[in-house]
Amino acid sequence: MGAPARTDRAAGMSTAVLLLGAALAAAEASIVVMPPDGPEEAGWIGLAVAELMPRALQRVGVPAVERADRLRMQEELGVPVASATRATAIRLAETLGAERLVVGVFALEGDRLSLSLRLVDVRQASLSAPLAASGAVEELGRLVHSLAWDVALAGSRPPLGTRAALVGAGEAIPFLALRDHARALALTEPADRLTALRRVTAAYPRYLEACLALARQLLDAREYAEARRVIAAVPAASPFARAARFLDGVALVGLGLDREAAQLYAALVDEEPSATALANGALARLRLPRASPSPSSLLRRAVEMEPAAPDLAFNLGWALLLEGDAEAAAFWLRGVLSRDPRDHQTRLLLSWALRGAGRAEEAEREWEQLAAGGAVDPSLRTPDLKLRFERVQLSERAFVVDAEGRSDAEMAATYAARGERRLQSGEMEEAMAELARAALLDPYSARAHVLLARAHLARGEREKAAAELRMALWCREDPQVRAQFVELMGELGRAEAAAGPPGPP
Repeated sequence: MGAPARTDRAAGMSTAVLLLGAALAAAEASIVVMPPDGPEEAGWIGLAVAELMPRALQRVGVPAVERADRLRMQEELGVPVASATRATAIRLAETLGAERLVVGVFALEGDRLSLSLRLVDVRQASLSAPLAASGAVEELGRLVHSLAWDVALAGSRPPLGTRAALVGAGEAIPFLALRDHARALALTEPADRLTALRRVTAAYPRYLEACLALARQLLDAREYAEARRVIAAVPAASPFARAARFLDGVALVGLGLDREAAQLYAALVDEEPSATALANGALARLRLPRASPSPSSLLRRAVEMEPAAPDLAFNLGWALLLEGDAEAAAFWLRGVLSRDPRDHQTRLLLSWALRGAGRAEEAEREWEQLAAGGAVDPSLRTPDLKLRFERVQLSERAFVVDAEGRSDAEMAATYAARGERRLQSGEMEEAMAELARAALLDPYSARAHVLLARAHLARGEREKAAAELRMALWCREDPQVRAQFVELMGELGRAEAAAGPPGPP
């Protein structure tokens, strides 16, 4: 990121291993680390473990949920930050799609620290034997990284590098830097946290974990220029380089440097595609003239990768509205609203999309429901597409609140498969019933809409078939489906209506 790479005490890890580890860790998140319980007066130790261990696991290519992402999900679920029970921690891990949960305790006697952690298998609800480490409190960095190696060994994927290299990385963190970093995170006021983290990074500019924590705080505070300066301290060879580049892209979008942001996210996607890198890259392209590929096409790819992430579906609806496809925008925004009827932004944009699609009565109903709650400025009745509604993602972990959305999609796939079998055997009414259930459970299933179109065609209902094909293309662009749609619209005498693609332009 511009700064020269420092000599890492994790000498056993080559640059290639570090970068591979970062890519693997970004691909999925399968471990959640909760702060271990201990004496209240030494609570900063628990925070340090919860902050440092996910980063330590990332160093060896083991996917882990960053503390900031865990806290965001806790806030959304209403789980208290300071007093999460074992049951709520397991629920949190399930919602985050994690396979394992790290819990435990610590004890401090004088300057002697003892850590005892356990792994919870989220699916089996089983508890591992304790993983223990002890030493002087000044050795906290070493102890956490040593335990991180033990946690990594307990997984299905062997860790990269060696224990000595990982422990060396922990030993390289100055104790005072780690202590002050953790104490800064414990502060309740955002301004106080910023001030404290600035002091830590000023005193220890090579302490990259604190730099990344400060960058996240600065982005939350919309201090984009300062965030970029902090991010620049992360060397290109660091295991945290990809996370730093992702955050740099957020800052670029915030500063209005959309072309640079689009290029940055395109490079990240080329290296290792992720839903949020695709989504942020698409948002950076929204205001660029004649952007190719179109923002909506990138966002469709993102939604296919993370169908249960509401922010991605919201961004797709907003992008389609900006691209002039109001019908498709309404389709996606209504799906987002069905998951969270309290989402006032989505309801507002849905009213705009319905108005743009010529469905004035439906638009008025949505607007009246919004206005009745006093949650909207009356001037926004008239669409203003110059406003910025983009939901830029701060992390490469897609934020999935509705964990049941995944099971709905799985059930929808089951119904679609049944419907297809019944369609093939000529059981038309039964096929229609199964496929209707699939589309109801997962309205974004292109397969369900294509099969429904086939069923309608078999019954001679060509208008209904065309509507289903249109929705299939809204869900996912497919050359064969598009060709079928164009042909059918021509048979209906409306070839001109198919000239402007209902999917991405």
